[in-house]
Amino acid sequence: MVRILVLYFTGVGATEWVSRAICARLGQYAQADLLSVESVDIPPVEEYDALVVGTPCYHAAPARRMTACLKSLPKLKAPIPAFIFNTRGLCSLNTNRILAGQLRAKNISTVLDRAYRGPASDGALLAPGIGRFFAFEKDLNYKLNRDCAHFLRLLGRWDGTGYLPRFALGSILNAPNKAAGHLITLKIHLHKDRCVRCGQCIARCPHRAFAMDGGGYPRFDPAHCENCYRCIHHCPCAALSLNKRRTHTKLLRYSANGNWPPGSYLKTAAARVIL
Repeated sequence: MVRILVLYFTGVGATEWVSRAICARLGQYAQADLLSVESVDIPPVEEYDALVVGTPCYHAAPARRMTACLKSLPKLKAPIPAFIFNTRGLCSLNTNRILAGQLRAKNISTVLDRAYRGPASDGALLAPGIGRFFAFEKDLNYKLNRDCAHFLRLLGRWDGTGYLPRFALGSILNAPNKAAGHLITLKIHLHKDRCVRCGQCIARCPHRAFAMDGGGYPRFDPAHCENCYRCIHHCPCAALSLNKRRTHTKLLRYSANGNWPPGSYLKTAAARVIL
């Protein structure tokens, strides 16, 4: 039986939701294993016949944790095919092209690439009145069924070659915005009247951007932040925000078992929210 590894990084949870959905579909016809790059051990990729690699799009580029994981992989002796995708709030531009190049350096050939519109972790905080920032695209399930079936067909006739996605001309106009996004980190503020010092933001931050201060409260270090905002959206008390004076009234929520129906979010009230 064909063995496929679905490898992903997720910020708030949209990429994990899509990765789980892809793994479930491929698992009907192959042995499909699901793994986050945040896992302690990444199994030898050469043991698999194919890869699925998923990442959020952060300022028109793959997530840093995904890039670091791929750099740590040894170059394979024999090529294997890959289906790559990104989840985006707006435009992903050259995200897949960059990701495909990183994989090519490890002798992993991209045979299919896709971008799926989903909840936008930054847009949901900065523009909460825009509904699309809280939802997946309406025909996502249809696209996932179509793309997984296409990937399996490609595996059946793969000739050992792959491709780099086309260069997105829009990335030229977006260059200043991309540069600003990578250079500027918005400060994350702590609202101590809400914080219960549970330490979840410290433990779950994928970039170790939080540490505990002398009083047991989280202290934010912007030098390590990638603006994924997992800490804000997943804080059980809504105690973190991008606004110094108030907390956010809408937060994206995703549970570890994958129970995140497309379009769902949590509205926070003035009362403390405990999940």
